[in-house]
Amino acid sequence: MLKRILAAFLWFYTGWYGGALLADFLGLSPMLGPVIGAAAAFLIVGDPRRIIWTAKSMAPGLVESATTVAANSSVAGASSDTEAWSNPV
Repeated sequence: MLKRILAAFLWFYTGWYGGALLADFLGLSPMLGPVIGAAAAFLIVGDPRRIIWTAKSMAPGLVESATTVAANSSVAGASSDTEAWSNPV
């Protein structure tokens, strides 16, 4: 959680600076800087798509079921094509 808070401050400052720079070049209101900074900080802290701050690993039940499915599938075992390529005549 401490990393998220630190990242929020850094992205807020970066967004504010970038927004102020953009507002100055385009002749817009200087309030654009804090708005962009707040939006950037919100996206970093909130991380709505869970791209930056990943969730915990898969539940043990899901891992076991995925392993069972892989073991029972025809991909896991050697097929006749695989045997033909590994043992040429």
